[in-house]
Amino acid sequence: MIFGDEQELPCHSAEQLLFWQKCVHEKLCFTLVNWETNLEKYGAFLYNDVCTHTDLPERMKPMADTHIKYNDHSINSAFKNHYIVPDYQREYVWKDEQVEQLLADLLDAYNTDSQKAYFLGTIVTYDSGSQFELIDGQQRLTTFFILLCAIKKIYIDHGEQTSVIENLIYSPTMNSEGDVINLYHLQLQYEDAGNCLELIEKGQERPNYITQSGERLFDAFKTIQDFLQEQFPQIADLKKFVVFLLNKTSFIRIETYDISDALKIFETINQRGKGLDPMDLLKNMVFRQVDRSKFKELNMNWKSITRSLEKIDEKPLRFLRYFIMANYDTSSEKDGILREDQIYTWLSNNNVQCHYQEAPFQFVQKMAQNVELYVKCRMPDDASEGNVHLKNIPLLAGKSYKLHLMLLLAASNMNSEAFAKFKSILESVVYYTVIDKIATNITERTFALWCRDVRNIITVEDLDCFVKNTIIPTVNDWKLDNKSNFLRLGLNSMQQYRIKFILGKITAYVDALKLGKTTVEDLTTYTETAVEIEHIMPQTCTDKELYGMDEEEFSVYINRLGNLTLLENTINRSIQNDVYANKATYYKQSKFYITSSISELVNLGQDTAINRTNSLLSSWSDWNKQAIEERQEMFYRLSEMIWELR
Repeated sequence: MIFGDEQELPCHSAEQLLFWQKCVHEKLCFTLVNWETNLEKYGAFLYNDVCTHTDLPERMKPMADTHIKYNDHSINSAFKNHYIVPDYQREYVWKDEQVEQLLADLLDAYNTDSQKAYFLGTIVTYDSGSQFELIDGQQRLTTFFILLCAIKKIYIDHGEQTSVIENLIYSPTMNSEGDVINLYHLQLQYEDAGNCLELIEKGQERPNYITQSGERLFDAFKTIQDFLQEQFPQIADLKKFVVFLLNKTSFIRIETYDISDALKIFETINQRGKGLDPMDLLKNMVFRQVDRSKFKELNMNWKSITRSLEKIDEKPLRFLRYFIMANYDTSSEKDGILREDQIYTWLSNNNVQCHYQEAPFQFVQKMAQNVELYVKCRMPDDASEGNVHLKNIPLLAGKSYKLHLMLLLAASNMNSEAFAKFKSILESVVYYTVIDKIATNITERTFALWCRDVRNIITVEDLDCFVKNTIIPTVNDWKLDNKSNFLRLGLNSMQQYRIKFILGKITAYVDALKLGKTTVEDLTTYTETAVEIEHIMPQTCTDKELYGMDEEEFSVYINRLGNLTLLENTINRSIQNDVYANKATYYKQSKFYITSSISELVNLGQDTAINRTNSLLSSWSDWNKQAIEERQEMFYRLSEMIWELR
């Protein structure tokens, strides 16, 4: 038996497919040396050790009928066939780095020995009769198709004959009207992609409005074209490389006549995490459960998930992790935290929880509902109650902070009143993780544990019990050094954006109290760029003794929170590094009461909102170390009121 010839694999069951693929992958994918001379040897090995192995369990022994074939193909032979990438498959996602890596590998193999075959791996196809439907390998094959288009373009520019390349790109056929047309050997059936490939092949410009996948197709073409022109400035050298590319690069094409077999092989090849996204593996698992006639409907639901995540530039894997931890029991994982590299294994072992096998549409619908909630919480609008707290969290914890989204997904059963309150609670929880420097792994472990209870909360009463019995005790443990942590708080110990948020929240709270309110609606006024952090004791100070400090004390206290206040930049430009007595006059012009009242509180009547506010504040006629410490203490008391868990 010659391995390069088409052979049928006498295997039927999933176990046989697994065993066969293991042999193909482990024995063939690493035989890059002497590939051609070893074809017959490895073919014989596979036949003897797999197809006629007497020690195999009965369920894995060969069956009389067959469903699977394999072919060893060069690029030259592979592109004499027609391939389609159906719209339910993943769109073209390769970026410049993946394209460049493939090109670099090809060039390295060519420079090492242009007469030695170079193995590219396997592709999995479903043979529909007239064409091969790509199940695995579409990213590579699409890139090679674009590579052929780039070679054709360069050949044309140099007046070279292109017929050989063109015969690999398309072949003439007759349409329903009897007209002869060119049918591309690779057809992408997802949105806009087929049109983009045609434009690329014809050397036309990139359209103004195309999908993200279309952008990547054009990017790949430019990357390839630039690479070829840089590496082969002489057309004669490029032509030699093309000979190697077409005839010495090879891969195994696995062909099935049953779409379920193709999907199973895809899963088998990729389940060990060889660079594929568990989101794609999950999609494959779900599609395997439905009849082919339902693919289009299921694919529409799946695309609504992926496109929603794309719109907010969210990593699908992060959503998938949080979706699983929020909705299902992950206590079998260490600390209840599901790692990205364990997602596929967990899903494979937990159909009993997820029911994606017996109810795939319902499972995908649940994912879609969670994505909708995820997007709303990631990009909160002004309409939903409590969203101001969701807007505050990235201002406090940073734009990349997402851990709280896990709990928000788990809270999907809460009624609107409870959910609004839960958003406020989460801001407070995140605040204490920041102030008390709780490690991310501890926070994630805690949130994952909380998800189990949060899933069952519906009413405010349920939530209050959870806060009292679970959240408050946990946060109190975190807060053992909270006061001392806060009293050291400042620009020396925390990022400026966080300090500005804390100042903004306290300032807004005081302004609200002054108006007789107890809640802060929006912090936009306090965090915008027109509002600056003012150092009351100026950063540039020639006479530090004026503030009762030596050089060392000055370096510590200058950036303490107690020495900072928010001030409109129009006022700040006027005072610069003036002394406190002069600055105080300008502070009184500020619209922020906590700033305007630094040197003097305003009293109006008795038992008024402003007087009740004044009872929480202090003022200072002189500014020194003691004043800074007292003001920091005042901020601490206010912070405990603002972020109190109740």
